[in-house]
Amino acid sequence: MARIRHGAVDSIRLTAVLAALLLAATPGYAQHAPLDDAPPVWFADDRLPVPVPEFAEPGLVPYAFNSFLGRPLSRFFHPGRLVRNLDDGYPGRPAADVNCLDEVVASSWFTPRLGMRRLDDRELVAGPALDSPGIDGPDRSAPWRVVGAKTAGVTPGFRIRDARGDTWLLKFDPPEHPGMTIRSGVVTNLLFHAMGFNTPVDRLVIFDRDDLVVDEGVTMNLGRGIEIPLTEANLDSVLTSTRSVFPDGYHALASRYLRGVPLGPFDDQGRRRDDPNDLILHQNRRQLRALKVFGAWVNHFDIKMHNSLDMYEGEPGRGHVVHYLIDFASTLGSFGDESVKRFGFEYGVDVLPVAGRTLTLGLFEDDWISQERPPGLSEVGLFDVAHFEPAAWKPDLPHSAVADLNRADGYWAAKIIAAFDDRQLRLLVEQGCYQDASAVDYLARTLAGRRDKIVAHWFDQVPPLDYFRPVDEGLAFDDLAVEYGHADPATSVYRYRWARADANRDTGDWTDWRETSERVFRLDDPTSDHEREFLTVEYRVVRDGREGPTAKVHQARASGRIVGIDR
Repeated sequence: MARIRHGAVDSIRLTAVLAALLLAATPGYAQHAPLDDAPPVWFADDRLPVPVPEFAEPGLVPYAFNSFLGRPLSRFFHPGRLVRNLDDGYPGRPAADVNCLDEVVASSWFTPRLGMRRLDDRELVAGPALDSPGIDGPDRSAPWRVVGAKTAGVTPGFRIRDARGDTWLLKFDPPEHPGMTIRSGVVTNLLFHAMGFNTPVDRLVIFDRDDLVVDEGVTMNLGRGIEIPLTEANLDSVLTSTRSVFPDGYHALASRYLRGVPLGPFDDQGRRRDDPNDLILHQNRRQLRALKVFGAWVNHFDIKMHNSLDMYEGEPGRGHVVHYLIDFASTLGSFGDESVKRFGFEYGVDVLPVAGRTLTLGLFEDDWISQERPPGLSEVGLFDVAHFEPAAWKPDLPHSAVADLNRADGYWAAKIIAAFDDRQLRLLVEQGCYQDASAVDYLARTLAGRRDKIVAHWFDQVPPLDYFRPVDEGLAFDDLAVEYGHADPATSVYRYRWARADANRDTGDWTDWRETSERVFRLDDPTSDHEREFLTVEYRVVRDGREGPTAKVHQARASGRIVGIDR
């Protein structure tokens, strides 16, 4: 065991050790895979042809009940989570969708982008519309035909079909906050796509009334099963009620319908039983666990399963399922018809904070109560740096994958966020077409400030040394904190030692600790142990005299390739 926090007594430590030994002998208990002198896996084989699964969408009420009560109780009484939490403060077992270099592999869930490679401005701005005709939104060579409408919910919306035959959903802002949610939805969609998630094409569109014509036989859904014919007159009435008209026309978010057969949302726990390609429990997928970090950055508090969508892509029997995140309107401080300050700070039902306020008779006031919208910026909601604490962020509904986040998952997410520089953040915010340039300034600055807090937190939990590579002198590496401007190379020192190891990571004698300010671990053969095929280097970073946690990197002696990283 590494350590037990919060001054736990020796009896608790002994109990944890015994439980850990018991779990280690339990089938299915996740351990690091044995070291293997083979190239790392970068692509998951999860696009094999499968039959079309059935559409399934659990109701929001039973899902919320499970999220608030059933699943948290199950996690609370899980012995493995208890042991891991006592060990290092994080209950999640190692993620199951990573390769030996601790990187998420490309799959039908996620495609590594920024952080693994550089994205040029064109790719950032285009997002999921890259190299497609929808990069500028619906085709404008002919009026858009309205083929469906709704007025139920917080905001009205229209389904339109453009001259290319593509179907789009036009979304508007809540009437009391014109220009807020549609702009944040566009910006956050591009951010999540740059991270690597599958997202629909969402574009901010500006149009005139003459750009819309009502198709024959179209009805309007008023909610509660009530539908009426949609006419030009009541189309005018709905448009007026949106209050989304600006000096240059109506503003809306246009979201292109995904191609394929919709199958309903994916759950944040378990797996889809009718998809043979879905073999990893969703709570063990790193990209879903990391929604705690990504969601915290943009305050995407509404990460419930109903804001995801599985699509069957391809001919029936020859296609496969692709997994999308959708609907990013409740981000960057935006909200529905009413501002809710607790979003991002407490669950919708959060027993401990409520009990604390009750026991103190309301004399203790949470810090987030004092947050306010930036004055004079009507397009920006409750979104700041001052009240943001990365480790304390919470979605509105408890999320099973987020609950299993561990330090390696958090570090992986943080290094992706760190890869967004200030100029790129401003460029992406500008895609929201904010009417007030000060709103762009504020949001770009706030995203950068929250990014810096996330990086500072997670790079302190895991030594941010990455992209190890063999050189003549030993092992070279990048210090991401230095690379991204979050640490001073002049005050950064790297401590390391090494030993020979076998495939199970059992080591021989360790060398003494060495120190260097170079980004190279200079190594020589510490032993004549020829039975162990691997070299293990344990390392830590010292910043301004303060020593951080350790991690390990493993190198195959025969090939020289990096075959494992343990964080």
